[in-house]
Amino acid sequence: MEKIKTRNRGVFYRNTIMFLMAVALVLPLISGCKEDSTVAPRPRVEPKEETGKIALNNANIHVMGVQYVYRTPEKLSFKRFSDATLGLPSDTRRFSTTYALATTGISIQFKTRSSSIHMMFTPETGMSDGGSFKILKDGVDFKTVSFAGPVTQPIQVELSSLPTDKEYVYEIILPCYTNVSLTKLELDAESSLATYVPASKGGVYISFGDSITHGARQEGATYLTYPYLLAQKLGMSLYNLAVSGAKISMPMAQTAKDMPKADIITILIGYNDFSSGNRTTLQIENDYRSFLTEVRNNQPAAEIYCITLLYTTNTLNTTTGLVPDDVRNIIKDIVTEYKTTDNKLHLIEGDKIITSSSQLADQVHLNVAGASQLADGLYESIRE
Repeated sequence: MEKIKTRNRGVFYRNTIMFLMAVALVLPLISGCKEDSTVAPRPRVEPKEETGKIALNNANIHVMGVQYVYRTPEKLSFKRFSDATLGLPSDTRRFSTTYALATTGISIQFKTRSSSIHMMFTPETGMSDGGSFKILKDGVDFKTVSFAGPVTQPIQVELSSLPTDKEYVYEIILPCYTNVSLTKLELDAESSLATYVPASKGGVYISFGDSITHGARQEGATYLTYPYLLAQKLGMSLYNLAVSGAKISMPMAQTAKDMPKADIITILIGYNDFSSGNRTTLQIENDYRSFLTEVRNNQPAAEIYCITLLYTTNTLNTTTGLVPDDVRNIIKDIVTEYKTTDNKLHLIEGDKIITSSSQLADQVHLNVAGASQLADGLYESIRE
């Protein structure tokens, strides 16, 4: 009897399960249920390569105006001269590594539609004077961030309430009399860097020189220096290889071989050789010949403009007896001689553009207006 009851319970459970399965199959048909097409499917969220804090070795961060760039996820740094050149003995190099490490002529570009941008620039070995960053948005002046020197702490550059209607190109023009690296680039949490390659400009311009070309007395701002202003007028990319305090330097001239193929080169150098206590006219002549020959060998297709010393109120080196015209005449004679076999070599008389103390900030360095006037004068001479 117990076996019969057990068998009946098994049949009952099996039949119940089969009934429930059948109900599950036919119930949607009976009830007329269907998918609610009025409910939009959840949009697919594409993963982003990077958001918020950007790795500084990101390929969409572009450094302009310098050949030696060093990238890690945490730091983006740059040098205008190679480590090999900077490591030469000072009497061979003939310029200061402290000044050579400054970021004159260098800028950073990237593209984004972020509503905010936070950058941090950390001081490195080298110059630490006060100065300014200039930020351009799609090539138009957007913001200037000034800072006092000496720089001992990171400099914060904050851009907020930015338009997000499209992706914009931001260019940060670095200061000319300090040395900083980029150690933070942070966007809003929803944004990333766009894929971006800077548009090619109308050529390459390289400037050689000393403090006048480097940007002394230009408020520590690359964008006020005459090479930057001239590059803008020419529509060219700038590589500024000038170093404050430099004498005529073969390692500086040799750096031209590592630069892109230049369309225009300016050379304004020789004042520190004139003002030195131990340089003769013969030494200056030999040095200038070697410098010019080296630049030409390394940049055979460039139009080279040799600029004579500008007007200066320092009219006599009381130790050597040299006067500024001694150096001017050396440059004139060399260029005149070389032009007989080099039709891409040109002479510009600098003291016919900068003609009075009203254009100077001191005995020799340009004031801001003087730098602008020199850029204008050089542009007119180049375009003649």
